[in-house]
Amino acid sequence: MNRNARVPHDKLPPSGRWLLAVNALFAGASALSSTFLNIYLWKLVRGLEQIALYNLLIFLFTALGYLAAGWLAKRTDRLYTLRLGVLFLAVFYVLILILGPRVGQTYAWLGCLHGTGAGFYWLSMSVLVFEVTEPETRDSFNGANGFLFAVASGIAPLLAGKVLTTLPERGYHFLFLISLALFLAAVLCTWRLKKRKCPPCYDLRLGFNPESYGPLWRRKLLVSFFLGFREGVLVFLPFLLVFLVTRNELTASRYLLMTSVASLIAYYVMKKFLTFERRLFFVTLSALMLAGSVVLLLYRVNTLSLFTFGLLNSLFSPLLMIPYSCLSYDIMGRLPEAEHRKVEYLVVREAAINAGRCLSLGALIACEFWLPDALSNRIAFLIVGFSPLLGMIYFRRSSNEYQETFLKPKL
Repeated sequence: MNRNARVPHDKLPPSGRWLLAVNALFAGASALSSTFLNIYLWKLVRGLEQIALYNLLIFLFTALGYLAAGWLAKRTDRLYTLRLGVLFLAVFYVLILILGPRVGQTYAWLGCLHGTGAGFYWLSMSVLVFEVTEPETRDSFNGANGFLFAVASGIAPLLAGKVLTTLPERGYHFLFLISLALFLAAVLCTWRLKKRKCPPCYDLRLGFNPESYGPLWRRKLLVSFFLGFREGVLVFLPFLLVFLVTRNELTASRYLLMTSVASLIAYYVMKKFLTFERRLFFVTLSALMLAGSVVLLLYRVNTLSLFTFGLLNSLFSPLLMIPYSCLSYDIMGRLPEAEHRKVEYLVVREAAINAGRCLSLGALIACEFWLPDALSNRIAFLIVGFSPLLGMIYFRRSSNEYQETFLKPKL
């Protein structure tokens, strides 16, 4: 099989294109409101520890949501769990609209609800991606998916910033209402996807310790952990700091627009040039640049350093995440009973990612509790900033072992 031969996007089955549409709508809904939700919450609680706790609960319940969604998907269908996930998120935004300022008193419960919805949604989405792609189309699909995600994430923040400056009193409620409508549109698109039942047996032990290739799979889980460790803090803190430094939602939305355009360029490069042989090059380049970008924030946190970090992070994160995602599915496809055990493998992979996220946020909360604010942020950036280098090491080992085991001709 020629790995350099890329299958163009239009070769995807119709289900693959509908899946791209669902995820693009989900991205638009999330970018419109979820990103600004941390700012909305900060205005109510005025404490970084509370916002870190809110995000920690999201990640914790995302893992638990994956666990519950996996059990349900094995007994019904992954489309039901997808719709349930969107329903949970829709209820989340309805509650925000109803509670208003009381969100500051109930943010912990809302974080649990948001995480549960995200877990149900992403478990189903991951299963569907595994089903509609093959090794030959996986790089192209993930590149196209990331490209659409970046487009939606780029348009939404600019619209959100304009709404928030035009309607300072009701702007957030208006955004949450639009997000609710987009989530419902995503649900409608899922009716174009085909139902498929999974075998009802649900055994997480096999998800962590498959009957063969266990060491390769667990090494891949270490990559997931280190990437999650980086995401936990950096998924929300730099953007929140942009707002705290500038005190302007429109400037924060411009930051998001800039990072989305940078991601758009990176995803286009991935869609155009990523092949199996180039994965290691892109991952190595990305890990080095992502580690280097954090150095700016160790010296001084201001508008220039935050925007520069955001630009570098957005340009090079896709170069790491897309090869990681493709290798994950490639290895899963070779594990015993991959078609029947894909749910267990995905649940365990997500547990590793969210364990890393929760640990890094726990470190941030500890730093905020024991250290002055300026020092705690720098320590948090230092701790999480260099984790891509560890992820790169284990990615290289996993990729080389996968190639030696499955792709080299046997003599």
